[in-house]
Amino acid sequence: MKTYTRRTGAVVAGTALAVSAALGGLTATAAESWFSGDVTSVADPHRTQTALTLLDAAGAPVTSGSTSAPIAALAAAGAAVGTGATHAQLFAHLPRSGSAAGAWPGVQVSGTDRFTGTGAVTAPSTAAGKPYVRITSDAYTVADLVAALPNVETGASFAGVYELRLRTSSSTGGLSDDYAAAWIKVDGNRWSSTTAPIPGDSSTPVVTPTAVATTARATWPRLTYGQAGTVTVTVTGQGANRPTGDVTLSTGKTVLGKARLASTGTAKITVAAGAVQPGKQRLTLTYAGVKDRWRSSTVAGEVTVAKGKVSAPSAKVTTRATVKKKGKVTVTVATAKGLATPSGKVTLTLTKGKKKVKVTKALSKGKAVVTLPKLAKGTWKTKITYAGDSRYVARTTAASKATRVRVTAK
Repeated sequence: MKTYTRRTGAVVAGTALAVSAALGGLTATAAESWFSGDVTSVADPHRTQTALTLLDAAGAPVTSGSTSAPIAALAAAGAAVGTGATHAQLFAHLPRSGSAAGAWPGVQVSGTDRFTGTGAVTAPSTAAGKPYVRITSDAYTVADLVAALPNVETGASFAGVYELRLRTSSSTGGLSDDYAAAWIKVDGNRWSSTTAPIPGDSSTPVVTPTAVATTARATWPRLTYGQAGTVTVTVTGQGANRPTGDVTLSTGKTVLGKARLASTGTAKITVAAGAVQPGKQRLTLTYAGVKDRWRSSTVAGEVTVAKGKVSAPSAKVTTRATVKKKGKVTVTVATAKGLATPSGKVTLTLTKGKKKVKVTKALSKGKAVVTLPKLAKGTWKTKITYAGDSRYVARTTAASKATRVRVTAK
């Protein structure tokens, strides 16, 4: 399941859940500047007269469905929304009888799709030429929406009702305030299309739910520099329900990864190879919580990260040696792409019969150019030893597998 967050000033392209009372265009405070009289009876000035329609993959209207599946394949506006718009995204909002429509809290429930021009995503003919956005198979479901924004209204036209808002954006104008709207009503594990709630329709005052305390627990793995690892987190709360939302793994101010809790309240976060340095490291898992639903919680632990391994050191004769002229050998210590370059020293040991010569040189960018001393004529066996550094363990290439140095008379 993916969820999305709104950003302003640029085309939206996020993947983290955000519950906000300002997604409706105006905040509750700002709403007071455009109404006179009863706030609950004032329509949102950014709601256009343009209809919003849910469509299946073939372009036929969708008016009902299961709360556990994506609500539809696409959402399409009946006409333009905003000037010069090229992209569209879908939001869902929780109607509240006690506040103006412009201040209803909401979440973004789709990604951002280009609906016009070069790079526009494919859509059925019934949506062509109009703002539309896909609702992918891993998108926010209606059940997820209900969990994130519980509807506790008791008025007949508000109970179980959610408002869908299609907004548009462009690379220059950012996200528009204007939107096309449609409404759905949730009844158990099914939803169906409905009409807008009636202002003032509230049998009893709306009470904001009290967020439930949570506890985060982690299973810390054995980590080795250069190898990916997995941290498992479990978040529990009071009662049988399992918390929803996102968890973040970090060390200090560095974020190592994020994940969304599964229905079991668990998540796995992968620690990329090379993301954590060898030695004792303190890792922290943070559960963000869900507004009015679940409180945030954290768990920290200390792990010991082992040093990684390098490839076997290799050598190449770059300057031929003679009995009168010193030769040169370039030694290379390699690692996987994306990891830190090995530092430290390498030692080249040359043997010929009972004679043995050692030359040590520091690596620079994973290589060392070793100047050989003057050697007697003949073939010298070599052994390459890498001493290791703060990230990597030592490694030796045996004489039987190493390059041989041949010294000629001239």
